[in-house]
Amino acid sequence: MSYRLLFPYLSWWAFLSINKSSKEKKVVIIGGGPTGLFAAYNLLEKGFTVELYDQMTAVGKKFLVAGHGGLNLTHSESLPTFTSRYGKDAKRFKPWLEGFSPKDLREWCKKLGVETFIGTSGRVFPQKFKAGEMLLLWLKKLKENPNFQLFTKHRLKQIETNKKKLGKGNDLPKATLIFESENQKVSVSIFEKQTAVLFALGGGSWSKTGSDGLWIEALQNLGLLVAPFKSMNSGFECNWSTHFEKKAQFKPLKNISLSFQKQTSRGELMVTPYGIEGGALYPLSGFLRDEIEKNQKTNSEMGTKVYLDLYPDLDKEELIERLNKPRGKNSLSNHLRKKVKLGSLAFSLLKEVTSKDILKDNERLAETLKHLPLKLLKIRPLEESISTSGGLTFNNLDDSLMVSSLPGFFAAGEMLDWEAPTGGYLLQGCFSTAYHASDSILSYFSS
Repeated sequence: MSYRLLFPYLSWWAFLSINKSSKEKKVVIIGGGPTGLFAAYNLLEKGFTVELYDQMTAVGKKFLVAGHGGLNLTHSESLPTFTSRYGKDAKRFKPWLEGFSPKDLREWCKKLGVETFIGTSGRVFPQKFKAGEMLLLWLKKLKENPNFQLFTKHRLKQIETNKKKLGKGNDLPKATLIFESENQKVSVSIFEKQTAVLFALGGGSWSKTGSDGLWIEALQNLGLLVAPFKSMNSGFECNWSTHFEKKAQFKPLKNISLSFQKQTSRGELMVTPYGIEGGALYPLSGFLRDEIEKNQKTNSEMGTKVYLDLYPDLDKEELIERLNKPRGKNSLSNHLRKKVKLGSLAFSLLKEVTSKDILKDNERLAETLKHLPLKLLKIRPLEESISTSGGLTFNNLDDSLMVSSLPGFFAAGEMLDWEAPTGGYLLQGCFSTAYHASDSILSYFSS
């Protein structure tokens, strides 16, 4: 008797799914962040069956966090400039960004039903949709596909491999994924050339979204090298006086620039009771973090210094000319406010980190306003960071993002050991590596 007679109310695709060949190609994705969800979308379009596992009750939680204050998807600058934002990994990212570029990401958003626009800073945002609305459209597309299955509340605990079975045929599993789901053990068998696995497990910050780095042990048990997670795109601590700390209540210094060694970054700086944070600081955070670590190891000094330019559009001579104008009976703070538009927070910071002698000498004062030293003691904790550096190192992977020692196992996204500043580079990196891994999975099955 046919399945159609037994189950007359099944839709055509459900009927077909019952009769699916055991030889059908399947991809198991572990991680339901932007990387995993985008890979799922691409792999479904390529005709694969996709099972997506995530440890949280719902997927896309870090994507929603990225949408706080506006969902910065990518950036509109030229591709060579964009690629340079990946620092030491720029050469590695170049083909991935060419394979799925910021322009391609905007086209994909349009296909999803989300129009985008370029802001004044060159950053790209959804025109109307908030992150939650875009995520709903995205999930709707996935769930409409009969070849997609989503398993939430499944935490990866272990990966058991039988290396004797690698390349030995399809009769026995070459690996078994062990998940924990509501105190139950769930096993998923991985068969040679029938099943591929994509790790999209995320970084080590914002653990409440599921990005907790607890997957490290499972991969290390396979002999894979994982670099320790470190804070990136994070605030830094300063040793403020009690007096200044009361004034430093998350207030911004706008249109400033920061410099450290040969690196310069411009934007907004938030002054906080613990120190500083904000868009102008984040592109320098990796360099500053590494310098502080180096100084700690050599005991050369505690922390490091970054230099604040409160007037990046004025040169020193212009400032001196304005400062030399008659002060009259104005206090120094009023004189600075009227002549160079120095706000109360900036004036308080100036007094906090400089001597009274400098305030009495207009030439030295102008120099200081352009080069105000801020002593940074340490980076803020991992949990507070927007993103992390560290993760699965690239020497575990080949150019296709496949784990060299585990054919058919791939990795993408923030779980890999790379870093980038805010501004759309983090999400684009996740999308581009997911796209590359998806293409590589197709090639793996075709070979």
